[in-house]
Amino acid sequence: MSTALCDPRLGSAASLVRQGAVFADIGTDHAYLPLFLLESGRITRALCTDITDGPLASARAHASGSPVRSRMEFIKTDGLDGLSSRGLTDIAICGMGGELIADILSRAPFVRDANIRLILQPMTRQEHLRRYLAREGFAITDECYSESDGKYYLTLAAHFTGEVRELTVEQATVGLVPVPPSCVAYRGYLMRKRQALSRAVEGKRRGGEDVSEPSAALLAIEHILNNG
Repeated sequence: MSTALCDPRLGSAASLVRQGAVFADIGTDHAYLPLFLLESGRITRALCTDITDGPLASARAHASGSPVRSRMEFIKTDGLDGLSSRGLTDIAICGMGGELIADILSRAPFVRDANIRLILQPMTRQEHLRRYLAREGFAITDECYSESDGKYYLTLAAHFTGEVRELTVEQATVGLVPVPPSCVAYRGYLMRKRQALSRAVEGKRRGGEDVSEPSAALLAIEHILNNG
């Protein structure tokens, strides 16, 4: 089986996984990410989890012909439940909303360990996830952006430090790690976010609601786009 990983969205997550990791892919679907990481020699073993049987069956079927199949486990579980004793070093949670990712982490105290790297790819509510991580003592150490099929994605790497922070609207919106404004995927991501925020501001104004927070977020995006 080829070790190629053609999807830039998953490629950005793979790039943040450490060499030699004991890896878990939460919500694994077809197990594309753990298979790539094992076949390319990046990780030593992988736990592939999902909350339902269907995705796990697909993952098993996809992995069945791979020479690395013996280093994969397929586990039916809710989020990170039951994984605290598995020696994990790197954990990926991709393809879920930011609120759901935060909820999964909140129910897994064992991830509050400086030696565990979290690779998180929120599909929505990215600001909520950034705020949750900062408020709960996690440091975001990397942020990367990708484009796939005309959609733009954010991937975060974080680990626990115990330092609690409250993020500003601007920090929660545009991120904590500097990204070159020349990064095409970053600009695309910000432009899509600007469109959504513009609609939100207009809707709130029509409804007589406070627009200070989305307006501040919009200004932060405009500043980056106009000075890139």
